[in-house]
Amino acid sequence: MKFLLAIAAYGVIGLVLAWGILLAVKGEPWLLIVGFLAYAAAFAKLGCLPKKSH
Repeated sequence: MKFLLAIAAYGVIGLVLAWGILLAVKGEPWLLIVGFLAYAAAFAKLGCLPKKSH
């Protein structure tokens, strides 16, 4: 189940970034910036930070 949720989350962030790119081409980069910051924060929290010890 976690695998399917991870695929769904990756798809959602991909759609947000793609939509942000389309808006940035039209001169409105706010969604691209917000989407990138959300992606970077999630990557840093889940992928780079060490696990907490028990």
